[in-house]
Amino acid sequence: MNASRLPLPLPEGNGPERWSWPIIPDHYDTAAEVRPAEALAVNELGVQDLRRLRDHDPSVAGWRVIRRLLVPLEAVNAALDFPPTPHRRRAKLDVIAVLLTRCAETGQTIRGWTSQEWIHLLGRNQTEFHQHAPGWVNDEVRPYLAAHAYLLGSFNEFHRLGSFQRLTLSWRVFGRDLVTSEIARIRTVLASWGYQLGRDDDTLLPMVVCQLLLLNRSPHLEDLDTSLFDRVRHEKMLAGSQRYTLHATQRAVAELGFCDPPQPVTGRQSARATGGAKTWEQWVDRWHATSTLTSGVRGAMRSALLRVGR
Repeated sequence: MNASRLPLPLPEGNGPERWSWPIIPDHYDTAAEVRPAEALAVNELGVQDLRRLRDHDPSVAGWRVIRRLLVPLEAVNAALDFPPTPHRRRAKLDVIAVLLTRCAETGQTIRGWTSQEWIHLLGRNQTEFHQHAPGWVNDEVRPYLAAHAYLLGSFNEFHRLGSFQRLTLSWRVFGRDLVTSEIARIRTVLASWGYQLGRDDDTLLPMVVCQLLLLNRSPHLEDLDTSLFDRVRHEKMLAGSQRYTLHATQRAVAELGFCDPPQPVTGRQSARATGGAKTWEQWVDRWHATSTLTSGVRGAMRSALLRVGR
């Protein structure tokens, strides 16, 4: 990072509090295998009790037998930021029922699940999710399942889940106010440069920023270093207009002083042309950043304008 670029301070009295990982593995029994007595208790409790429907019996001995499995799942639910509506409370109870059932079926606790097993359970879309989930599970359960995968199962390959709602998941895990304030900091920078991404009605920026925050396991912009942006590009985690948004996001984060600016690129990741007077190049770059033309047309016209400048 450029040593002369210092992080811009947050407005006094209005900065986000430092977020910390809410689940501490050492507080729980992390053995990966489900014990035979635990699997038997899950099966004997059955769907009615596991979902904790109105007439379930909390005094049944099976709940004590599976306490080791239950406690960390309830800790994740307690850590999530969610509107306390009845259907969301139901989703939080149902996700525990889904996970306990899956543990009994596989013989492995969440700690023993691979990324591929999580992808199988989460599905690459809602249709695929319902293909593998019990019939009583509704759409609301999937985001909470993803939160458990992330906080307890160390899963963060959300770029493999299609059009998954990364913004909603980030709100649940990191807190809505904190995520919103960090995105707003980037929007402010981009708006000052004339980017359409700086508008409040844009949806691309939140999606890409939340992908970065989740991947980085931190909601704070100051933790977004250059290597993270390089990794996202190298592993091709984003495509199409998302890559343009990634480029703009890195420019803004660099302006805030937290990483290096991106390498200027055009077309298929080749270095962008430069030339002419610096002021001319800045004008051309501003036009390129704010034009509504397609990326291919903008790139071709940018090259032509810089040739004129040279």
